[in-house]
Amino acid sequence: MKELIRVLVVDDSPFVCDLLARHLRSAPDLRVVGMAYDGEQAIRIIEELRPDAITLDLDMPGIGGLATLEAIMHRFPTPIVIVSGVSIRAAEAALRAINTGAVDFVFKYSPGEDTDPEILRRDIVTKVRAAARIKVVRSLRGGRRLPDEQMPPAPASLKTAPHAADVFHSRRAWEEAATALPPLLGVVVIGASTGGPIALRELLSNLPPDFPVPIVVVQHMPATFTPVLAAQLNRQVSLHVREAVEGDLLQPGVALIAPGNKHLVFRPSHRVGTNQHPAVGGHRPSVDVTMQSAARLYGGTVRGVILTGMGSDGALGIAEIYARGGATFAQDAASCVVNGMPQRAIEKGVVDYVAPPIRIAHLLCANLARTYRQAFAL
Repeated sequence: MKELIRVLVVDDSPFVCDLLARHLRSAPDLRVVGMAYDGEQAIRIIEELRPDAITLDLDMPGIGGLATLEAIMHRFPTPIVIVSGVSIRAAEAALRAINTGAVDFVFKYSPGEDTDPEILRRDIVTKVRAAARIKVVRSLRGGRRLPDEQMPPAPASLKTAPHAADVFHSRRAWEEAATALPPLLGVVVIGASTGGPIALRELLSNLPPDFPVPIVVVQHMPATFTPVLAAQLNRQVSLHVREAVEGDLLQPGVALIAPGNKHLVFRPSHRVGTNQHPAVGGHRPSVDVTMQSAARLYGGTVRGVILTGMGSDGALGIAEIYARGGATFAQDAASCVVNGMPQRAIEKGVVDYVAPPIRIAHLLCANLARTYRQAFAL
């Protein structure tokens, strides 16, 4: 008989605790082993209960959700799914929790809100189930750390390239590449879901501030979260990062984050557009939509990157980039929080490079250097 996934529910609201417990019990493979109404209680009972996953409210009295998260990650490393509100303040707290070590988040719905409880039930079951499969390790500062020895070498069948420091042999060459028009060196499109904020930070922070092509990021997040993510990344990396708006100009050294609840597409004259066409595969924004739009407009000058995430969004889009001659990259399983999206793309045979996010940054620079040298016959 398959072993049940043991879940601890932590929330200061008895109503929310009971609601989450009912939703979790609706799944035959999930078992609620306990409920805690504040952080102190959660920390006291976790050693005895030994849950496989925890749902955690951040807005609690006493030591608070973030301090509870840090204590759990230090003393009893356990996959944690944050149960968050939908306000900007809640989004900021949820993203801090992700950076501290939480795996993912779901929305909390209060009594009387006009929302479909089935959405919460589906989300909490899916994300707790996925979280329980993730191995987390102790960190003195909280957070998720994968030992270096878990990083396998890239398969021999995949193309390799030198690190960024080796590819542009003079400052002048890099500056000339950075001033080239977007159609010459193309565009980078990055797709991510669960675990994406940390992977994005690792990748983008290893690109130089004068990175010579525009970057567009599609991260599965709601509308209140994407501007917070953009502001957070803008503080953490040397590139300029902001949430995209209709008509934004693509610029080298600028990363645009697709707004939540809108698809992002590419327009002529090196601009982007947004729309609220139906969700694709349950996602809006959709990685597939953005990658397919880029491939159809920019062809072989597109670089497509699939980072950690559940599901298969991006597999069709990156296949179209690959078919049109663009370079394609996927995060390796060892560094993923959830390996669904990268693995689906790899299984299609349309990924050129498989690597951790930092290495992908180096590979992007190397790939662009080759394009520059070929374009100018250097």
